Amino acid sequence: MSAIYDNWERLVAAVLRKQQLWQLFHEQSRSPSIRSEESDSSSSSFRDVDFAISGSSSTYWQELEEAVAKSQKLLPKLVVISDFRPAFDVEEVFLASAELLGRGTFGSVYTVVLDNGVRFVVKRLNSVNISELEFKRHMDIVGNVRHENVAPLRAYYSSSDEKLMLYDYHSQGSMYALLHGQTGENLTQVDWETRLRVAIGAARGIAEIHSQNGGKLVHGNIKSSNIFLNPKHYGCVSDLGLTNIIERTYIPTARRYAPEVKSTHNVSQESDVYSFGIFLLELLTRKSPIHVPGGPEAVNLVKLVNSIRSKVRTSRVFDADLLKLPTIREQMVKVLQIGISCIAKSIKKRPKMYEIVNMLENLGRMNTMLENLGRMNTRSSVSLEGKLVFVDDGNLKFELEDMLRASADVLGKGTFGTSYKAKLEDGNTVVVVKRLKEVSVTFEEFQQHMEVIGRMRHENVSELMAYYFSKDEVLLVYDYLDQESVSALLHGKMGTDRTILYWETRLKIAVGVARGIAHIHRQDDRKLVHGNIKSSNIFLNEQRYGIISDAGVAKVSRPVRRSAMPTPNYLAPEVKDTRKTSQASDVYSFGVVLLELVSGKPSQYTTEDGEVISLVEWVQSVIREDWPAEVFDVGLLGYQNDEEAMEHVLQIAKDCVNSIPENRPKITEVVKMLEEISGIDTGGLPSVELRLEDLLEGLLPTLRL
Repeated sequence: MSAIYDNWERLVAAVLRKQQLWQLFHEQSRSPSIRSEESDSSSSSFRDVDFAISGSSSTYWQELEEAVAKSQKLLPKLVVISDFRPAFDVEEVFLASAELLGRGTFGSVYTVVLDNGVRFVVKRLNSVNISELEFKRHMDIVGNVRHENVAPLRAYYSSSDEKLMLYDYHSQGSMYALLHGQTGENLTQVDWETRLRVAIGAARGIAEIHSQNGGKLVHGNIKSSNIFLNPKHYGCVSDLGLTNIIERTYIPTARRYAPEVKSTHNVSQESDVYSFGIFLLELLTRKSPIHVPGGPEAVNLVKLVNSIRSKVRTSRVFDADLLKLPTIREQMVKVLQIGISCIAKSIKKRPKMYEIVNMLENLGRMNTMLENLGRMNTRSSVSLEGKLVFVDDGNLKFELEDMLRASADVLGKGTFGTSYKAKLEDGNTVVVVKRLKEVSVTFEEFQQHMEVIGRMRHENVSELMAYYFSKDEVLLVYDYLDQESVSALLHGKMGTDRTILYWETRLKIAVGVARGIAHIHRQDDRKLVHGNIKSSNIFLNEQRYGIISDAGVAKVSRPVRRSAMPTPNYLAPEVKDTRKTSQASDVYSFGVVLLELVSGKPSQYTTEDGEVISLVEWVQSVIREDWPAEVFDVGLLGYQNDEEAMEHVLQIAKDCVNSIPENRPKITEVVKMLEEISGIDTGGLPSVELRLEDLLEGLLPTLRL
């Protein structure tokens, strides 16, 4: 990826120089109608530009330098919307690390990371044939739309060659990515509650858009790739208002536009309703109305729905995963009816957006009521309390008595209980049994949580096999991993030497664990927390990737105070007891594990003087003294070719252990960075060449002087 970023910086630097030269040599003929604003930051000198000029008098060079200084003051600047206060200017945006996210109807979209770690999205518009004044006026309209279900425009930049729009970065990805994934990815589980909340949020956002500019504002480009999850996990609409400034002819094969829409001149609030109806059908069917390279084939959702409208078996249209839940079928049919009304061929028969909001919100209230009722009733007429319950398919693999008669060895005592290695009498079955100390929830709550944990199937998460719950004993049963924990491998056990782990293995451990934590964080409507991430809960699979165990145990156990924990240094500073753990504190704990991997030191250690040292504090003190090389494990010093990778992983670890939770990266961002450092094929990497090609294609025309 670094090669791509280098090309981005080199190409954009050339764009800036070309613009500066144009301004320099056309200063005298500048049209007074072109509006330039004074920039607060100085631009780079032109003396490094390879440009031959005849004459060598000192007067000429003095005049040239004065002209350069004057032209620098006239460069356009980044225009900030409302109360957004970024600590950067437009040149930093151009020179930042950038990755192409995709090319859409109105331009290309990049995720941009500044040197200070700030990440945001830049929309680079295709050719815009309107005046600077008209563009600014439209940006003011769009910037004034302030609603929790509309992605806010943060800033924009406009020059004769470039028009950019800046937005917040959504780490969870678009609804298109969540519903359809990418090549080589397993589809994310998107439950009904999430889909309904996304529909409600997106509808609210579009209704708000339609109320702006005297009730005349239109979105014009509603699609699942332009809808994200806001912090409350409701839908949030992005890419607002570009149809008013960019003329485009719509592609007939993109089956998400109303039939009357042929170009951006034809869009209306009614065509927005039609496109939203297509999105509702997409949520119900999990079929894509548009083909994205590397994604699923496009489906004509209108034709699909019309083919079964008159038939009794309307279930044929629904996503198979949703059909497994009979309690929500009535709600799905009602959403289907709303979607069908939105895609009416007649404009007059389509509902208004505020009417759709009311209908969906009523369904949302009904869904909440049903969930509350469901929690009040047991989900089975046969109680499973006091029985060994297998979570995957319910088939009994062995009896509780078999497990209790097994020979058992203590593996270790942790925060929430004691783990045993149990070898059954058949001689072939070996399991890990975790005996929980204190459980603070009812059996019904425990059973519900175990179902969430049991559904969590991922190659980097230790799978729960079975559980047992009674008033006297609570047991969790896992497959036995025939490997030492990462803690034992890195630091050794009592009386044993530690294992030398190669740098490649350490990277694979980090990548695997990060992937596992990201999968955990996606569960339970993206609310699940691990709560006890540490190197003694991490093991290696056959490919030597990390596997995280003990997921979700903190939620069912009685809260443990920080002072009573055996390994408190893994906890984020805001966590005073295990009730306060969060996904952000999980990231902090993983950052401590990363520091262990690069330094070879435990999360805390005792000096020869008897002083107990926190690994995080030690690393921070070493870096403050400007001795970063002291951080790295002496066993890694021979890997000279990997020094840059080690430094990058150290930087990621530092970001993860930031004392402010909001400043820590999301675990999905950490996964992506670690995969890029390690060069591990994620299924998305083949598109790297395409991204560079797209950058060249988009930028080279502007470089021709």
